[in-house]
Amino acid sequence: MLEGRRVLVVGGGRVGQRKVELLLDSGAEVSLVCPDCVDELAALAQAGRIRHDARAFEEADVTGCALVFACTDDKHVNRHVLDVAKAVRIPCCCADGNWPDGDFVTPAIIRTGDVLIAVSTSGKSCRQSRLIKDNLRKHLDSIESSDLLVLGTSHEYLTAEARAPLHLLLRGREAIGEMIRQVWGVHEFFILNTCNRIEVVAAISKEAGTCGILRRLLRFDQLRTDQYYMKHGFEAFSHLCLVTAGMDSQMPGEFHVVSQLKDAVDEAVTLGWAGAVIRELCDAALHVSKDIRHEVEPLLDIAEIEEIGLRYLDTEIPGLVSCRVVVIGTGMVGKNLVAGLLKRGYGCVWVYHRNAPVLSAEEARQVDLVQLDDMGRVLPGADVVVSAVDVQSPVITWAGHHGLLNPRGVVMIDLGMPRNIDPAFDACGGAVRVADLDALKRWYRTANGTLDQVLKVCGTILNDHRNIYERMRQSIQGQLPQQEP
Repeated sequence: MLEGRRVLVVGGGRVGQRKVELLLDSGAEVSLVCPDCVDELAALAQAGRIRHDARAFEEADVTGCALVFACTDDKHVNRHVLDVAKAVRIPCCCADGNWPDGDFVTPAIIRTGDVLIAVSTSGKSCRQSRLIKDNLRKHLDSIESSDLLVLGTSHEYLTAEARAPLHLLLRGREAIGEMIRQVWGVHEFFILNTCNRIEVVAAISKEAGTCGILRRLLRFDQLRTDQYYMKHGFEAFSHLCLVTAGMDSQMPGEFHVVSQLKDAVDEAVTLGWAGAVIRELCDAALHVSKDIRHEVEPLLDIAEIEEIGLRYLDTEIPGLVSCRVVVIGTGMVGKNLVAGLLKRGYGCVWVYHRNAPVLSAEEARQVDLVQLDDMGRVLPGADVVVSAVDVQSPVITWAGHHGLLNPRGVVMIDLGMPRNIDPAFDACGGAVRVADLDALKRWYRTANGTLDQVLKVCGTILNDHRNIYERMRQSIQGQLPQQEP
């Protein structure tokens, strides 16, 4: 609005310099009146960018001006400039204690590219507005270098036992999430905690992503570099798409991770960690993962974790129909385990914690319900124990349950993370066999054998969708997306 219009600045100190530079940015024709001025203003006058009259203020100086700034270090001179401007109805700003009688104040300005931010305290605290401005500028600078980051570890990097101490239940996630939220340069993020991985997915500045603070918060600084992964940019986006498609799971193709991803994003939004950027990232990953699954499903014998566990039992325990099976847990995996056993015509004992599951009349004839505190009553007769509960400590412990196990032998399948079955059972051998998630992964991959071919197809699909990531990166960094031909 000031382009090509004359503006008068009276005073050649640092305050006057800031006003002049701001006016030049707006395209104004600046006239500076002062006997002396700082070197920067003298250089602008010498370059012909401003007009400098090296003398005291005269009333005629305001003639023809759109605005006037009174910026001297003499409050009486500034008051005189203000009175003269008011008399001829020209808006005037006083940069001293006369400011309440002036016509306007100038906010602290941040201008970067097409972004313009103004910070004003209504003239009451220049220091506060400048502090806010400087901090916002740092934030804008961090946005310009921002990209996607995935930092985590999984079954491919650590055994189930080694991963267990790193897993984060709800309270742990909330505590660490609040600490991550305080890190400058972390714009939005969510924490994905599943049975086989712990990772942070974030829109983050380059500096915050590489300084090591996230590794420290997740306790990855205690790991070797080959025991966790840090992926940036398109590699991070590709990783998330493969995870969402179930291709980076212990059982390739399993679909539980989709609901886990959505729950993690919803949790982050609710807790104030994430917003539109993470929502867009999740939607994009889901879109690409659908294309991946469509292409690779014919190549895979896809099954969820509980179905793999049941297939393992079918293979490893001939005559399972005559065995006594105990299922611990009434979550999604536990319910599917029981449903799978019933579909095969097997009965079971179903152990619950607080609320007993509701059974139909037909199911009640095949399923015995037992409360967790009474589990010791059914363990001695169990041939198979399958556990899938979300707990921090094992529900079957060496000290508390070893003497209760079936003396004829028992197969225990641990589908929990952290472990549901005390790792001490792994080494006891003999009549006790334990298969955790890692053991099932190895067994399933041996039985399946097509993963390399699948991953090659995935790589082609991801490259075909690179434009989705590029648009997202440009939106994070404030760049205008390129027009597609």
